[in-house]
Amino acid sequence: MTRADIWDIGARETVMCLRATKEVVRQKIIAARDLIKCHPLTPELAMELFTSKSIRVFRFSATLIEWSERELNHVKKLCVQAYKNAWHLPRSTASALFIFPKTHAGKKSTLPMAVLTQELLLHAERFIRHEDVCKQFMLAGLNRTLDGWLCDSFVELNEEMELWKWDDATRDFWSRLAKALQQSNISVTWAEQLDSRLASVHTAGKLSWAAATRSIRGCKMRIKRIRGSCLDTDSEVWGLDQTTWELMWEGEAAMQKSIPALKQAGYESISDLPRIQHSHREKALVVKPPAMWICATSNGEQRVQVLILVVQGLSQKQ
Repeated sequence: MTRADIWDIGARETVMCLRATKEVVRQKIIAARDLIKCHPLTPELAMELFTSKSIRVFRFSATLIEWSERELNHVKKLCVQAYKNAWHLPRSTASALFIFPKTHAGKKSTLPMAVLTQELLLHAERFIRHEDVCKQFMLAGLNRTLDGWLCDSFVELNEEMELWKWDDATRDFWSRLAKALQQSNISVTWAEQLDSRLASVHTAGKLSWAAATRSIRGCKMRIKRIRGSCLDTDSEVWGLDQTTWELMWEGEAAMQKSIPALKQAGYESISDLPRIQHSHREKALVVKPPAMWICATSNGEQRVQVLILVVQGLSQKQ
């Protein structure tokens, strides 16, 4: 048996263990839901009983297990059914009453996504609070995550998550945390005291690869979400010329392959590359240094074309 076979067996056993844990959590929630179906308690006490017997089971493993969007929605459905049981309401009652916050006439009940977000935050804070090996492991994982998403900071990663669905954006712990914070519209204020890459402000004069391409990739995501494609959608409908339209569909794949080679050559961000500024008033192309400025006669709009240099591992086609 080779080392690869041993790793493959270990990976399969881990997946089976995680599936078994999810099933245990689901069965515990169902049992707690059925427990308060015909209860003699007040609705508030019944909800507290359900929370103590089910939500804490989900909370225990929420950080360590990768829950899909479908699984989270199923757990949410079970919780809402339990809250209806607590108030002696039929299953056909609108669920919005237990989902909406109190400011929108809801009861602000405890739901899985809120619990997951809270536990992810507590896990991150717990492990990077002290100067020890746990913090080193967590920050090493953060660096790998930021490099994988082509971001410079956790704040940029949070903004990047707006383009991705839950199942596509939860490849690791820091990605799950960023996506959960983005969905819940929560900003972290204490993180920058623990590490500079968790800062809540952008680095002045620096533009990450993800930030530089986010607007065009966001346009692509919106087109795909309404079932549009490169072939059956007219580029002029979106206000794009044909060249930009083709690059929008082909550029992201090329970016994922090319940027590692550029970073290895020393170009950590798009701001490190030389740029050509398009001067609309003079109809000319002027080579500008990396530091940009706005003159007194400018309208505040700056359009630049980045010059991709030839580096090792990067083909001319890319």
